[in-house]
Amino acid sequence: DVNNDGRFDLLALQSDGVLRRFSDEGAGAGWQAAEVLRWTDAPAAALPPGSARLFVADLDNNGGVDLIVSTSVGARAWLGDADGNFKPLKIPETIAGARSVSVADTDADGRLDLVGATADGRAFRAASRGTKNYHWQVIRPRAANASGDQRINSFGVGGEMEIRSGLLVQKQLIAGPVVHFGLGEQLGADVVRVVWPNGSVRAEFELKADQSVLAEQRLKGSCPSLFAFDGERMSFVKDCAPWSPAIGLRINNYQTLKVSQTEEWVKIQGRQLAPRGGFYDLAITAELWETYYLDHYALAVVDHPAGTEVFVDERTAHVVPALKVYTVASPRPFARAADDEGRDVTETVRQRDGQHLDTFGRGRYQGVTREHFVEVELPADAPRDGAPLWLIAHGWLHPTDASVNVAISQGQHAPPKGLSLEVADGRGGWAVVRPDLGFPAGKNKTILIDLKGVFREGAPRALRLRTNMEIYWDALEWAGAAESGVEAKIERLNPSTAELRFRGFSEMRQADASSPETPDYSRLASTGQRWRDLVGYYTRFGDVRELLAVVDDRIVISNGGDELLLRFAERPAPPEGWARDYVLIGNGWIKDGDYNSMFSKTVLPLPSRDREYYTTTPTRLEDDPVYRRFPQDWQNFHTRYITPRNFNDGLRLK
Repeated sequence: DVNNDGRFDLLALQSDGVLRRFSDEGAGAGWQAAEVLRWTDAPAAALPPGSARLFVADLDNNGGVDLIVSTSVGARAWLGDADGNFKPLKIPETIAGARSVSVADTDADGRLDLVGATADGRAFRAASRGTKNYHWQVIRPRAANASGDQRINSFGVGGEMEIRSGLLVQKQLIAGPVVHFGLGEQLGADVVRVVWPNGSVRAEFELKADQSVLAEQRLKGSCPSLFAFDGERMSFVKDCAPWSPAIGLRINNYQTLKVSQTEEWVKIQGRQLAPRGGFYDLAITAELWETYYLDHYALAVVDHPAGTEVFVDERTAHVVPALKVYTVASPRPFARAADDEGRDVTETVRQRDGQHLDTFGRGRYQGVTREHFVEVELPADAPRDGAPLWLIAHGWLHPTDASVNVAISQGQHAPPKGLSLEVADGRGGWAVVRPDLGFPAGKNKTILIDLKGVFREGAPRALRLRTNMEIYWDALEWAGAAESGVEAKIERLNPSTAELRFRGFSEMRQADASSPETPDYSRLASTGQRWRDLVGYYTRFGDVRELLAVVDDRIVISNGGDELLLRFAERPAPPEGWARDYVLIGNGWIKDGDYNSMFSKTVLPLPSRDREYYTTTPTRLEDDPVYRRFPQDWQNFHTRYITPRNFNDGLRLK
């Protein structure tokens, strides 16, 4: 950032010794070119294209950009001032004639030294000895864990770092494991903001000068968060729709996700939702770097006889699970459970208690680990002879993202493999009976696998769930059919009110390394622009029930920090001897701001049910097919224009 405007520039050294700056103009519309300096005594014959190395650093720690050029026949350096002007730095003749020069703090004193090889091949170090004792700050970016946390690379190379000290603001590209800033006379950094290579953000505050500090990456998840009033407070339930219909999601280096179904169902347990003032209150929050396109929400009130349970299959798979409510007998634990290394984990997966099976370790990349399985065995009294039988698995998925998917496809690492179900074959081996089952769609999810007819005659009734994904099981259970003639009573409700409003971002909580990060509705972490938001028109705050009434491609466009409050009319209590649960039915799409998602800088293209792929470059809003069908919505609803300007200029006085 040579001109210190908060935007990175391109620097090019020409063979005639002129150093030019090329800066973005008009948000990608063109380039602004300017001469930065001129190497007046440059040896023209020694500067053919590609022969010079150009370094940007703060040699004197004054908080300005300095420039160093190294060629095979000599080197030069220029010191920059606060106004963007450069003057030659007088350097010893040994360095001026060196065949190679680089920059490093070789003695860890916070001053950058020049190191290299002289004309006759001898190594040298020229230690920095400034006339003013300016201060400095060194930031060491790294992943929190070397494994299981690697979106791109462990040191964040390719990300960016911005620092503010009083009125001094600087920005640098992360090009290695150490990022050095000069602070001039400032006694510390008020804030350091790190934008990691996949776009996630971390900030460090109130750092004292003249020291090295560590900035760790945090994990980046996805999907809206569902909260319900449980009789005392608004509590987190689970991720909810839209989760699977991710438009523009890169599944590898050359393919994007096909969006074939946009409706998803999630269960809310009866104890998690209580009426308040004649209504059931739900909140859906946007906590992450995403845009949501919300078409429809409904709440199904599900009453069922005591002694039965109801579930929906909260799974993402190539063959989309049926959207229905399953009524089963009360689930029961398996007789035995073991992991793939033979450890007994029966107690770990016996019941839903927040203790998750986590014996498979971490892989190189977030969301993918070694291939592993959990083996379970049915008790002797479980149904036989082809009677209805279900495996009911409760847990959560730590997903990959677009950047991870692209990185994996560019190397030799095995891609994510969804769940498969194996049964004992009676000959000491195992046979796959349910391949490609997909995976739980996020946090606190339940999946159902039909076991009817899967077991081999005379073989042990043992099962294996196999995958290489980070799936953490809380409980594994089995259930038979409910008694004959027993059916749940389902009543579907549309929202009585639907209000979109700004809320901010919840504080995140994590019980342990095996548990998911979950948002705390009662505590806000921030209310400012947290992400480099996608550019475009979003739905204005207020009543949005009209847009959510039916599935019709008329959508609520929601941004990070937004909250959708839904109220559904309370229904009469179930009859005696019956229990009540709920199912939230959602329909819509999601777009991640990840740099490797397609068109992740903009709200466009707008999604619709007649499109399965989103790979065509968007143009103007007025040319988008959804806009052309519903132009009135951009007069009445979608009038909130958002850009990442506040994020980009967040550390600067404008």
